[in-house]
Amino acid sequence: MKKLGVIQEFLGNLLLPLRVKKNDRNPKVFTFDNAKTIGILYTVADKDTHQQVANYASFISKVHKDISINMLGYMDFTELEQCLVNTVPTKFFSPTDFSWSGKLQPGVALEFAKKKFDILIDMTTESALPTLYIEKLSNASYKVGRYIEDDMRYDLMIDTKNDNTISCLITQINVYLTKIKVKQ
Repeated sequence: MKKLGVIQEFLGNLLLPLRVKKNDRNPKVFTFDNAKTIGILYTVADKDTHQQVANYASFISKVHKDISINMLGYMDFTELEQCLVNTVPTKFFSPTDFSWSGKLQPGVALEFAKKKFDILIDMTTESALPTLYIEKLSNASYKVGRYIEDDMRYDLMIDTKNDNTISCLITQINVYLTKIKVKQ
């Protein structure tokens, strides 16, 4: 996965904590039983990864008919977007959505970050500033993602042990968001 430019990465990492301070997020536990909106954030490494995430989003939509799902994929090359099959409406962003200083420019990615989802599912398997930026800025009530040692960025952290694949992450997310019971 190609990263942003060196200056963008440096300034983005330096300034991100200052931009996140403005976030007025109010954490609350949600599961598939009580959520109405879900945002799925992921990195489009290849067609197979995109298809697995899209299939999972489609599965959630079929099983939980009253849940609205928005997907945002990060890709290095915007040309890849034309060859991806979209079973669930998906928007994409790329390095061109960031300024020279590493700040996210107005567009689909910033709109996604500002949207108040009940659950934000971060399906990235590798840390990268572009997806980290969206995740940190998000006002989602409940953030779910893979466990990262010494980084407590999610409300529910999924430890995939030594199997850091998208399919393992999807399986574990589905298990936990189905089995957790929330008192109303």
